[in-house]
Amino acid sequence: RCKSGARRKGFPRFKSRKRGIGSFRLTGAIAVSDSYITLPRISPIRLKERGYLPTSGARILSATASERAGRWFVSIQAEVADLPRACDGVPLGIDVGILHLATLDDGSVFENPRALRTAERKLVRLQRAVSRKKKRSANRRKAVARLARQHYRIACIRKDSISKATSTVIAKQPSVIGIESLNISGMLGNHKLARAVADASMSEFLRQIRYKAAWHGIRIVEAPKFFPSSKTCSNCGHVKPELSLSEREYKCGSCGLAIGRDRNAAINLKNLAASSAVNACGAESADVTRKSDVKLSARKQEPNTFARTYVLKR
Repeated sequence: RCKSGARRKGFPRFKSRKRGIGSFRLTGAIAVSDSYITLPRISPIRLKERGYLPTSGARILSATASERAGRWFVSIQAEVADLPRACDGVPLGIDVGILHLATLDDGSVFENPRALRTAERKLVRLQRAVSRKKKRSANRRKAVARLARQHYRIACIRKDSISKATSTVIAKQPSVIGIESLNISGMLGNHKLARAVADASMSEFLRQIRYKAAWHGIRIVEAPKFFPSSKTCSNCGHVKPELSLSEREYKCGSCGLAIGRDRNAAINLKNLAASSAVNACGAESADVTRKSDVKLSARKQEPNTFARTYVLKR
C-alpha cells in the first residue's frame, strides 16, 4: 500500500486460508478408483459421488480441486480414445424460452424449475440477516455461509434440470439439431424480463447441447439471429408481421393452423436444420473409418466431465 500511494498505510492485513480458497490445479501421479481419488501430496480422499470419473481406459492429465459453499469438488482432465457415433436419427428442432425451458418439435416439453423465483423469499431473509450482523464478526461469517449455501442450492437445481434435459435430447440420437442464435445480453436489457431470462439460463442450455452433440457426432445448425422462427407458420410458411409475447398459441391467418407457439418455432428450426444439411451426417465432415485416424488432444471442459477432442484426417 505504501508503494501504490494509498492514503491508508500500516501493517499487512492478515489473509486467512479459509477465505477465498477458490481452486487449485494439480499435476503428477493421480489415481482414481470407484470411491477414492489420490492427488499429489495429498492422501487418498473418499468421493461423495461415485461413478462419474473415468477409472479405466483414460490417461489422466491433471486434477482441479475447488471449494464452494463449504463443499469440495474435484474434476480431472483426461484423454480418452473414443470414436464419434454415426448420425442415423431424424432431424430435431429445439426452441428455448422462459415459460418452458425447452420445447421439441415432437411436442416434448422440459419445464423450467424457476429455481431463483422459488427461493427468492428465503434469499431476501438470509441477505437481511447478513446485513444486520456486525462486520468481521463470527455471526456474520455464519450468516454469509448460510446465504452461500442457499445460492449454491439454487445453482444446483438449475444445473440439474438443464443437464437432464440436454442428455434426454442427445439420447434421441438425431442426425442434426436446429437451435436459435439468441442475444442473451440484449434480452437482459429488458428490465421486465431480465430476472426471468437469467433464471432460465438459456445460454447454458444451448452450450451443453453444443458440446454434447460434438461428443456424439451430431451436427448443430444455428438459425440466423433474425430468423422469424416464432412468426413463421410451420405448415404454409406464412410470416406474421407482429407476434406479441402474450400469444402462446400460433394461429395462421393463411392456412388456419392452430399450434403452440413454442412447438411451431421448434418445427421451423427442425425444417431449417434439415434443409441446410447436405445429408444426414453432413457431407462436409470427414469420414472416420479407422481408429488410427483419430488423434487425441486435451482441452478444458466443465467440472465433473472429461475432455474428448477429435482431430480427423481427411
